[in-house]
Amino acid sequence: MDVSAAPGPRIIACCNHKGGVGKTTCTVNLAAGLSRSGWRVLAVDADPQAHLTASLGLAAGPDGGLAGLLDGRLGLDAALIRDGDLDVLPASAALAGTETRLAASAAPTDLLASYLAAATDHDVVLIDCPPHLGQLAKQALYAATDILIPMTPDFLAMQSLAWLMDTLAELATSGDTPAVAGVVLNRFAAQKRLHREVKTLVEGHFPGMALTTVIRENVALAEAPSFGQDIFRYAPRSAGAADFAALAVETAVRLRLPPPASAGGNP
Repeated sequence: MDVSAAPGPRIIACCNHKGGVGKTTCTVNLAAGLSRSGWRVLAVDADPQAHLTASLGLAAGPDGGLAGLLDGRLGLDAALIRDGDLDVLPASAALAGTETRLAASAAPTDLLASYLAAATDHDVVLIDCPPHLGQLAKQALYAATDILIPMTPDFLAMQSLAWLMDTLAELATSGDTPAVAGVVLNRFAAQKRLHREVKTLVEGHFPGMALTTVIRENVALAEAPSFGQDIFRYAPRSAGAADFAALAVETAVRLRLPPPASAGGNP
């Protein structure tokens, strides 16, 4: 399923209600892959656990990053951290308090969207969503133009995918919702029958949504965050790097991204 082009940056929410499916891994490394190919990318950590931030060896500080932005203490430029060619809007534990205040104050659901509207010097924004459908996830979904759904090839993840699709359908009744750009299978092993069966189920139940690229089981992907590096820095010749390079290409095609203004690093 192709997703039509839209003006402004494409804002992709990496979302799944189930934890442990690789949302952060996909957000970090897809952002890095697109950035290396020359697109101007902003990665947003919308999870108070701050796993994306930690995976890149960064820190927001107690009041910085996304918390400072949503609380109105910082503008977008002041909240960002530059990490090589990638811009990062980091998270910290303070974001949990921000989420509580957003809920208590009945903050508008387009608050994050209004701030990201200032990201005009970026081609793509990738948001690492928290696993629960709280205020931060709702802000991310409202801001997004597209949703990327990472999942592991197991039946519990399949159930969670069906639930997420139902949730998105319910949200659609109350206003615009982003298009599902695709479902990406993470930690996939082709030799495992269960993984092949789940892949077939996803393709059958959600036609056109399963991405051709799968992210294979690869120990380097698990190791890279402990070194504060994306997979291209940590293990550029690994299967994980090859898979995320392919995912970046497929994502760009699906979203019909315009050619990057400048060439990044080697794919």
